[in-house]
Amino acid sequence: MDFTPNLVEIYTLYGIGSCMIFARIACRTKLVGVRGWHPDDYIIFLSWSLYTSVTVVAHVFIIKAGGKHTSLLTHDDRRLMPASQVPAWEYGSKIFMLGQMLYASIVWSLKFNMLFFYRRITRGLWVEKLIIPAIAFVAITGTTVLLVFTCTCRPFHKLWQVWPDPGDHCEPQNYVFFLSVLIMNMLTDLIIMLIPLPVITNVQVSLPQRLGLYLLFGLGIFCMIAAVLRVVFVFALNQSGISAMWSIREDFVAVFVGQAPMLRPIFTRGFWTGETDSYGKGSKAKSYGNRSGNIELDSNPDHSKHSRKGSTAAFGGGKKKDPYSVTQIMSESQEEIVKGGDGDMVAGARVVTQRESATHLTVNVQRTVQVESRETTADEARYEQRVERWV
Repeated sequence: MDFTPNLVEIYTLYGIGSCMIFARIACRTKLVGVRGWHPDDYIIFLSWSLYTSVTVVAHVFIIKAGGKHTSLLTHDDRRLMPASQVPAWEYGSKIFMLGQMLYASIVWSLKFNMLFFYRRITRGLWVEKLIIPAIAFVAITGTTVLLVFTCTCRPFHKLWQVWPDPGDHCEPQNYVFFLSVLIMNMLTDLIIMLIPLPVITNVQVSLPQRLGLYLLFGLGIFCMIAAVLRVVFVFALNQSGISAMWSIREDFVAVFVGQAPMLRPIFTRGFWTGETDSYGKGSKAKSYGNRSGNIELDSNPDHSKHSRKGSTAAFGGGKKKDPYSVTQIMSESQEEIVKGGDGDMVAGARVVTQRESATHLTVNVQRTVQVESRETTADEARYEQRVERWV
């Protein structure tokens, strides 16, 4: 095995993947601020830590362990091996197993990252109900993979035993490990890709925009391809010497696919000029108090302080609203949809209720929009707000 090109590839992929992760963090922070972070924004730090760890382990496996693990040995190799060489093969097998576990941990952490991202952008839509079951399924499959790694060969230390020959199931690189991970990986990736598909299909956008959304949310297919290639190259083509490299490549693909949707705003002019509102369009951001249409005025200092928390982001401080959230009012989405139609629209704003007490004054403002040109379902209108950031 030529180690130098492998090390160059490992660190190149790690550098690109790390840049994407930190660009995603910077993008999210610019859009919503640190106080606006959600679970997926924290999970990505765990994923990056695991990604860094597996890169270090790969370096040690190649340089210090010499790429050796007992799966490369035949029965005669084990029987005839001098005792002085046994520790090196045992050490390499231990590092190889550690790398396999880290590989699976990265992939599954990125699955959680993507599902929590979907939960954030589909909030209020019917598909949101699918997220929690999907998270539970990913957790179950992840636990199953861990049990496969730890229980297939008992006692566990036989995975790096050279002699006596412990058998095929006690090799670091065996069918049970690879096929179990492949099946669980494919199932979870397929479920994750299918979650946004029904809403994307119904959203009212142009054909190029629709194709772009399919591509963006269908990038998981590349993770599935990488997972299949890893198994094919190791077992079908008998190139077991590069199995560790395919694990590194699959980790990189998973990182790339997981961060790509969050980097879409970086490629819009409004992201850099600041001329973008909650929907990601090229108009100057305008926010006066609570975007939902409820304006709270309070003469009680304590109440006023609490009420201002939701609106300080509009003036550059506090917790900003998540631009991917579905909590925006439906009327503004309907206005945007009607703009692309025949223009038969009557829109206005009126004060519905005004309640005043000695200590608290609340003015509820409701926008009313009548759409005559075409019908749009509530899910289409809501989801259109979410996808405008990417299209």
